[in-house]
Amino acid sequence: RIIGVSNFLDVHLAQLLEDGVEVTPMLNQVEVHPFFVPNKTMDFCRRHGIAVQAYSPLGGGPGSNAARATGGAADGTKRLLEHPSVQQVAAELHRTPAQVVLRWGVERGCATVSRSSSKVRITENAGIFDFKLLPEHVERLNSLQTDDWAQKFCWDPSQIQ
Repeated sequence: RIIGVSNFLDVHLAQLLEDGVEVTPMLNQVEVHPFFVPNKTMDFCRRHGIAVQAYSPLGGGPGSNAARATGGAADGTKRLLEHPSVQQVAAELHRTPAQVVLRWGVERGCATVSRSSSKVRITENAGIFDFKLLPEHVERLNSLQTDDWAQKFCWDPSQIQ
């Protein structure tokens, strides 16, 4: 049997394993993008052989909890893809900002799940496996975690005991 979980933090996963779960999850689906990286959870997953699948890898768009709560002002996708650092890396690599951010997620070891209703964007988003980010690109994108706009845009599981 194979199971996956969603929005489990490292503390939730540790509790699950401590409680003697019969089947260790193979996958944990969590929000991951350059503005929000749950490092403790990702490290726990790696140590225990649990794959990390990044949802909202482009930052949680206009339908995210944060965007709805702010009347659309906290549209993470718009903020992330228009961020000067992302724009600069995309220009240097001759890629779209979305391709750069999705590639960043893959290079961090995440399976990324982006969504779009546009055939053009779906095709673009799939075109992330024929290039790599340079170390300085990764460093620039990693630094967005401390940006003024850095935040979690989707549901926050940290209040669940």
